[in-house]
Amino acid sequence: MIKFFNPSKGYLKIKDEIDLEIQRVLGSGDLILRSDVEKFEENLANYVGTKYAIGLNSGTDALYLALRYLGIGHGDEVLVPSYTFVATAQVVNQLGAIPVLYDFQGSIPLTINTRAIIPAHLEGKFDIRFEEIWKWGLSIPIIEDACQALGATRQGKTAGSFGFAGAFSFYPAKILGAYGDAGSLVTNDETLYNWAKEARNHFKTEGKDWGINSRMDNVQAAILNVKFKYLSETLLIRSMIAQKYLRELNDLSIGLPLNTEGRVWQDFVIHVGEKRDELYGYLKEKGIETLKNNYPFPIPKQPISQRYENESLRIPSNETLEDSEIGDIIKTIRNFYGK
Repeated sequence: MIKFFNPSKGYLKIKDEIDLEIQRVLGSGDLILRSDVEKFEENLANYVGTKYAIGLNSGTDALYLALRYLGIGHGDEVLVPSYTFVATAQVVNQLGAIPVLYDFQGSIPLTINTRAIIPAHLEGKFDIRFEEIWKWGLSIPIIEDACQALGATRQGKTAGSFGFAGAFSFYPAKILGAYGDAGSLVTNDETLYNWAKEARNHFKTEGKDWGINSRMDNVQAAILNVKFKYLSETLLIRSMIAQKYLRELNDLSIGLPLNTEGRVWQDFVIHVGEKRDELYGYLKEKGIETLKNNYPFPIPKQPISQRYENESLRIPSNETLEDSEIGDIIKTIRNFYGK
């Protein structure tokens, strides 16, 4: 089986370093919100290009805290793309606000009740409507859902550094993945930074408000600090895999990623129309694990993004793949199309 994501193989490549760090943290007894978390926050802020980063339990919590800091609640509208993971809209609903979906095309549905916009940089590239959305950034807070786009660049800046705040996930399957849940909020706003540091820990020191439990574990921070050293290499390998796919599959009747400048390859998504499920089953039968690109919502989604999801397939593109495995994936897809 060629796995879509192979965390054990990735771990074995840097096992000695990881094991030493885990043992050090456990031996020190510094388990939560200590020096390893502070080091990770510094590493992330420097990499993204923001003044501050706050280590959290997930990218979802990062979005939630940014919205809550802005005082968003009942009756407020927050624009989110209909093509995104459900968490982007879910945090809006959790605050009693209204997630208003925008599609790949059409007007951006701003109203007098719009209090924030959350563009989602999926698959390692910027939100397709980001240029249109950014023009509202001076009057409406923009919170970037950059959970799938660590390292993506545009106009010399990095995803997560454009808006009022940015959210990152370090879920194991991400480009920079922990060995459990982890996330971060980044910002240049000092007041948000200080507030979020207290909010993630129940406002324990002051008790001035109701907080949440979103503390980053030191073990996860230590693991991420090790993996940070290999981030450039990881991005390069993923880019090389993507370029090979683009070369070897470009004569088939499938849609390949466009506008690749500045993107990172969190996912390599192909668009196969009505044959999506058939190709998915064929690859599975041949021992190749892929993912259907479906993000279920409890509310109706916009038609273009829904069609995009129904016709697309994520194929393995992670840095643990061997050359022979990449060759097998390409050969099997080509065989499906009789090439």
